[in-house]
Amino acid sequence: MKNNIDDINGWLYHRIRMCIWKQWKKPKTKVRNLLKMGVPEDLAHMAGNSRRGHWFTTHTVAVNMAMTKERLINSGFYDLATAYQSVHVNY
Repeated sequence: MKNNIDDINGWLYHRIRMCIWKQWKKPKTKVRNLLKMGVPEDLAHMAGNSRRGHWFTTHTVAVNMAMTKERLINSGFYDLATAYQSVHVNY
């Protein structure tokens, strides 16, 4: 069950990153927000001006560097692995 929870958790955080990326509609907004999150300028411009799809772009280094799992948890998103661990002692 632990592997299933980890797989679902990874997919869930990828999906959250994609939804946030989709909300930043214009490339200028994407670049500006990535720069605010501490991504180097060249990576921010490459990711923000990418014409690949939302799902593909959220696999890039720049987006994963900006929206880490810890940052998303601190923003209020839920972590399934932690919840599962609190319920099951032998995790």
